[in-house]
Amino acid sequence: MNRFVLLCAMLVTAGCATSLPQVPPAGISAQVVAPAARAGDRWTYASRDGYTGISQDSIDYRVTSVQGDEVTVEVQRGGRQSIERYTREGNWRERPMTNLQNFRYDPAYPAFTFPLEAGKTWQTYVKATDPATGSTYRVRIDGKVMGWDKVKVPAGEFDAIVVQRQVYAGNADTFRGEETILEADWYAPRIGAIVRRSATSSYLDKRSSCSSMNCSPWINSGWTISELESHGGR
Repeated sequence: MNRFVLLCAMLVTAGCATSLPQVPPAGISAQVVAPAARAGDRWTYASRDGYTGISQDSIDYRVTSVQGDEVTVEVQRGGRQSIERYTREGNWRERPMTNLQNFRYDPAYPAFTFPLEAGKTWQTYVKATDPATGSTYRVRIDGKVMGWDKVKVPAGEFDAIVVQRQVYAGNADTFRGEETILEADWYAPRIGAIVRRSATSSYLDKRSSCSSMNCSPWINSGWTISELESHGGR
């Protein structure tokens, strides 16, 4: 599937038109400030396969500590526990990249650049290091604030500002091209949290011998949609 078409499909299937209002709903500031992370904050998400709609694991995030600009989060998913680290603004210091392994990022992976406002864009390169192998990759992140959307998820209905990222993972090798990632987050200022996330990726299979219209050298790595089920604190 063409990557632009896939992005449109991501937004529409996740419940969002591809052309969003640039003005926020009444009573909400056009500039969205960063959240205030606090130990004990907790969010639970239900995830599903974006292609089939089949339910996947429930994911539970709990802030265990906030030290300076570093926020440590305990993640429970399908009986597995892991630790992720973020900045106070929700940018990634250590966590898995979409459909890839865990990485440490330097500087932090810019999931957001607060204050958020419709039309804002950014492009950043970060170094991603696999702590298990020491391998490093140069990752490019192209971000854009698409606009405003009213979204209904299991936790309720929210006015959200939609942030889209196109990411180039820099992990090409002899047999495959780099992972190309498309991410969209619906961030609700009222609760200071993401209420919906849609993330997918694909890569070019360099060994492919495709020569027909019905054959594509692009391999889809997966598409996950996550929606907020509950949130709370301490």
